[in-house]
Amino acid sequence: MIPYSNSPFERTICDCGPCTEHCHEQPGSMAPGDYERIARFLGKSPEDVAPMFVASPGASVLDRLTGKVRYVNTIVPTVMPGTGRCIFLDTDNRCSIHPVSPYGCAVFDQHLDDDECNKRSTWMVHAIEKSITYRLLRDSLPLARVYNPRGSMTSPRLVQLFKK
Repeated sequence: MIPYSNSPFERTICDCGPCTEHCHEQPGSMAPGDYERIARFLGKSPEDVAPMFVASPGASVLDRLTGKVRYVNTIVPTVMPGTGRCIFLDTDNRCSIHPVSPYGCAVFDQHLDDDECNKRSTWMVHAIEKSITYRLLRDSLPLARVYNPRGSMTSPRLVQLFKK
């Protein structure tokens, strides 16, 4: 496995149908630092890549300590109009930014058990909550017009955060 950016987790490598389904329906959420890494990978300025991203309405998460559901505002790649496909999918349905794909794409797959998903989701929530830069960037982006939060952090198996 390949380490993922500044997170304590390794990148997943599976590209089976269930693992890549979200690329066609709702791209994965980004963690702090993803936006800048993607811009560098594309050889563009952060301002030039801004149209490629949107602010999601928020991923719903369940705080296991309080039992309350709350929302964590996230950034996601925009989708192709009328299809829901991630803007970074090429004509062969391959990720054109795979080496620097968003956290929600890079460190999750359908084969992880619930405990591991919870650890990875919790890390991302805490990283977002600690990053002023991420929140300012998110506030500067347009709100997603299409958002289908079936996967990523909003999947029923991934919302069980803050487990003791």
